[in-house]
Amino acid sequence: MPKENAVALSQLLEDDDVSSLGLHPLSSWGGLDRRTTRPRIQKPGLALAGFTKHVYADRVQVLGLSEIDYIHTSDVEEMKAGLAKFLDKDPCALVITRGLEAPEVLMEQAKERGIPVLGTQVMTSTFITRMTRRLEELLSPTASIHGVLVDVLGVGVLLIGRSGVGKSEAALDLVLKGHRLVADDVVEVTVRPPDTVWGAATELHQHHMEIRGMGILNITHLFGVAAVRDNKKIEVVVELSEVHEGDYDRLGTEAQVWPILQVDVPLVRIPLRPGRNIASLIEVVARNQILKYRGHDSAREFQEKVNARIRESIRAQGDGTVEPVQKTNSNMIRVTEVE
Repeated sequence: MPKENAVALSQLLEDDDVSSLGLHPLSSWGGLDRRTTRPRIQKPGLALAGFTKHVYADRVQVLGLSEIDYIHTSDVEEMKAGLAKFLDKDPCALVITRGLEAPEVLMEQAKERGIPVLGTQVMTSTFITRMTRRLEELLSPTASIHGVLVDVLGVGVLLIGRSGVGKSEAALDLVLKGHRLVADDVVEVTVRPPDTVWGAATELHQHHMEIRGMGILNITHLFGVAAVRDNKKIEVVVELSEVHEGDYDRLGTEAQVWPILQVDVPLVRIPLRPGRNIASLIEVVARNQILKYRGHDSAREFQEKVNARIRESIRAQGDGTVEPVQKTNSNMIRVTEVE
């Protein structure tokens, strides 16, 4: 099940990516345990004048030069009324950019409501861009998947299948071929905007693999740092299973997907048979995915050639139309002629 995240201000202040922005508290009344569940942040704008219709609770509010100058130059009583209406919306925190001094009236109103005020020397636009990107990463829904994630020729391949089907052994063969392990057994997945899924290992299992009969292996120690990576975008899912004849697509023209956190990822089913080199087949899946990225779908191109050849044959014979190539129970190409 996906897990919704929330980020506390204290966590943001300790985050390595955020610390480079120089974010620090300007207030002394605490409130750093307050949490945000929204990746987007706002500039209050007209909300300072009392128009708060589009101010959302739990969001971080950023005040730049325009807002601070407006507060300083406005009538004090009018500003108190506007700020009271704005802060009653209970924003997660106020951030003052460009190293600007926090207006006294703002600090008083924030203190009354326990809303922390933070500061940074960074320009407003830079802060908004970088903070939004980081919040999107921290607040993305996450889930744990039983599988193995490998980087094959730069393509993130997630291996799934029942326990003991041979996912880890296939991944080990791929590592021996020079590819890279990302995660074994448990893959932590998260969605990054707009619609990509990334996977990584848990902190405890990172760079380790379990092989039945051998136990836990440290892939970094065995094969070096070039044999592992910390995370990877999942671009294709490969299901290893003992399927029956007819349970999978012989032509490869049927688009199949496997949803991960409501994102559809291309799916390929590989039937297990004695003597099959699964690692080589997975490598071919990755190569085929690269071809698709470049606009070449081998199965569909073959289908189009066959259909074109059949149409030419029909025209040569006279009357008739042809139904497009499709898979039947006998895995043969079917041609339908009508008068």
